[in-house]
Amino acid sequence: MPISSFPRRAGRRGAALLAALLCAACAAPPPAPTPTTMPPGTDFCHAAAQRDAPPRALAFAAAAQGEHAAWGASSLDAEGRLLASGAYEAEDVPRIDGLAPWQRVMAYWQAVDPDARQLPYVVRHGALRPASRTRLREALAQAGSERLQGLGAGPEQGLSPQEQDALAAALDRVAVVDTPWSAAFVSWLARQAGLRDGEFAFSEAHADYTGAAWAATQAEQAGQAAPHALRACDLARTPPRVGDLVCQSRGADAGLDRFDTLVPALAARAAGGAPVPMHCDVVVQVDGQGFDAVGGNVLQSVTQRRLLFAPGTQRLDPSYLDGSGCTPGTPGCVDRHMSRQPWSLLLQWRE
Repeated sequence: MPISSFPRRAGRRGAALLAALLCAACAAPPPAPTPTTMPPGTDFCHAAAQRDAPPRALAFAAAAQGEHAAWGASSLDAEGRLLASGAYEAEDVPRIDGLAPWQRVMAYWQAVDPDARQLPYVVRHGALRPASRTRLREALAQAGSERLQGLGAGPEQGLSPQEQDALAAALDRVAVVDTPWSAAFVSWLARQAGLRDGEFAFSEAHADYTGAAWAATQAEQAGQAAPHALRACDLARTPPRVGDLVCQSRGADAGLDRFDTLVPALAARAAGGAPVPMHCDVVVQVDGQGFDAVGGNVLQSVTQRRLLFAPGTQRLDPSYLDGSGCTPGTPGCVDRHMSRQPWSLLLQWRE
């Protein structure tokens, strides 16, 4: 599909559906966590995959679709090639609900840190030790002309209020560009879907909420109550539904490119502990051939990608996986380009 013909904006019916889903999700109280009544050994992932996606999962996906449209519908085809480009994180032109893209990203960070004082933490400028964004903002406050004149400085000394505002905005903008925000985007979507603390680990690290999902999986397998709204499933064995998340561990060299090696690392990691580089996209549409998924900070935007099932199955085609035995350029090999990643983990809604 040529870029010029790709849809750039959601229609009125889509916007109405998004609003209805989000309002319904926010108004409904979260279900109380209860111990499972299913017998030990039940494959919870497979059983849930046969049911329709719950309302909050649909709201989660609808929020992702709304953001994708608002950012200009950046999209990758099934071979991981760019179909259409949208807005980029560093742009300073109001494009998204009256906000510049970097300002919209700062709203995503508020889902992690509601006070929006600490995140994102740092500003990188080529130095060996990045500077603290918080301390730089404090230093700006100390350099205001009104404060300095109150200490006896001359009328030309210090920064005017307009200069302070411009520098503070520049610090925030650079911090957005320098700090990966894909997990903050997922956390923002979770709040839009009505999830609350305890149901979701709102975090700047994908490993925190994926680890909580694995803990929920272990709890329900033991017949115990688990408050987390998502469980961790093997993507190679579990068909995705709308609202589920498909995840991968970045960097196959770490040996975490399969479900059975990734989840032990998540189980051993304390919340907020050592980094496990990861990325997750939200499934927004599933059909007989594959599914569409939306992720934040993909190509410095909110981007949708198409992922195909292996023929005759509802499992991700192995040509997307690193180490699948398919060497790009060899006969019969399909090079998935930017979508060729070690996708291994499915976060499935437990409702």
